[in-house]
Amino acid sequence: MSGLSIENRFAPINSALANEAGVNKPGNKLNQSDFIELLVAQVKNQDPTKPMDPGEFMSQLTQTSMVNGLTDLQTSFDSLATKLSSGQSLQAAGLVGKSVLLPGGQALLTAGSSINGQLNLEKQASDVSLNIYNSRGEQIRALPLGGHNAGNLQFQWDGFADDGSAMPQGHYLVTAEALVDGKQQAVEVFLESRIDSISLNQSIDGQPSGTVLNLASGQAVPLSDVKQIM
Repeated sequence: MSGLSIENRFAPINSALANEAGVNKPGNKLNQSDFIELLVAQVKNQDPTKPMDPGEFMSQLTQTSMVNGLTDLQTSFDSLATKLSSGQSLQAAGLVGKSVLLPGGQALLTAGSSINGQLNLEKQASDVSLNIYNSRGEQIRALPLGGHNAGNLQFQWDGFADDGSAMPQGHYLVTAEALVDGKQQAVEVFLESRIDSISLNQSIDGQPSGTVLNLASGQAVPLSDVKQIM
């Protein structure tokens, strides 16, 4: 809101008064200096039998000060938003080529590579096992990891099935189980993936997500989903 309309705020003032105040400008807009000059002109040319109400004078002066203050505040916010966006772009660009750990068991196996990840054990487990499934839902590998204390447990699947055959490249599902206090329970799996590119101010499934990571696996995930940048 950069100014006030003369017609809206000073309907009784004729064009001669507006010219005297020096505010006969394109668009009929006022800044604070013009507004004060117009009020002075109004006082100088008022009808002596019907003097201007001092309270109305102060009210108009206060309103134009508030308008200018809000305009300055909006300008400051716009400037801050621009600087934050630029800083975010620079930080995001530095992530390209790095690997991240993300929750979920979907992973892409490429030729001659392996699938790496991490388990988060909340309690000590006497036995931990990893299960690998192909895109048809068939279990093709079971990896016993043994017992482990509470904390992070790194793992790697070399891309081979239980029968020793190399699996074709494609997407695989990785799940994990742990025996804790004599009870078998599921363990959340975090998988490693490389960042191919970054999208800023994007949305996923119609929901605003800000910075989005485009992964080598073909997934697009919000930066907020990342557990660790490696």
